Amino acid sequence: AADDPVLADLRHAMRAHPVHSLPDREERVRAADRWLRELRDAERLHRQMAERTGSLTRQFDRTCDVLQELGYLHPVAELPVEPPEDGLPPEESPVVTDDGRRLSRIWSETDLLTAECLRAGVFRGLTPAELAGCVSALVFEARREGPGSPSVPAGKVTTALAEMRRVHARLADVEREHEVPVTRDLDLGFVWAAYRWADGQSLDRVLAGAEQAGTELSGGDFVRWARQLIDLLDQLAKVADQPLAGIARAAVGRVRRGVVAVAVSG
Repeated sequence: AADDPVLADLRHAMRAHPVHSLPDREERVRAADRWLRELRDAERLHRQMAERTGSLTRQFDRTCDVLQELGYLHPVAELPVEPPEDGLPPEESPVVTDDGRRLSRIWSETDLLTAECLRAGVFRGLTPAELAGCVSALVFEARREGPGSPSVPAGKVTTALAEMRRVHARLADVEREHEVPVTRDLDLGFVWAAYRWADGQSLDRVLAGAEQAGTELSGGDFVRWARQLIDLLDQLAKVADQPLAGIARAAVGRVRRGVVAVAVSG
């Protein structure tokens, strides 16, 4: 190894380097090592950012495909083409439909499912208490799954919830087809509580009834979910057509009472 000409040349080059004769050369070498490590870290972060940006772009495109298939966006190909005044080619952007504008005014984890239920007329003919019970399935999420499915009020509530499940199944099929996250399923654990409360029953009876139906709720849990229910009902009152808008507004008033009203105003 001592006679290796390559190694000898490297040693000669190292001794001939201007830094070799400096008194603080070791400190400079350590600084260079740190710089190289930081450079490699920066390059790694740039690669990660590029990968994530590409992933976000693909996710956005797939989401647009879902919205186009469901009629919330108009594909560019379906729009009438008019000669642009400035002579430039038109932008290749989908156009929001009337249903899409309504969807944009719904802010919820289940916004698309809510809009689909509205469009399907699922809530038509419900009373304020029945509407509160059904809409609660769009906001409530149990902390843990209990044994079996919670019971729900018979009659129109049961019918509407069954239709909501069918709407969710159709939506989930479209989302899976386009490889986007599937909207979570309905959770029926708050239906009885919301229905009874909007029907004017006391908090004690509401909590006891919820437990009998299969959901244990503390007073704090009930108020928290009631506030979220009010928020979505209020949005429905603003985006739905009459008479549903009026029913939703009445449901807001029926839920916002007692301890719930105190919590909301506070």
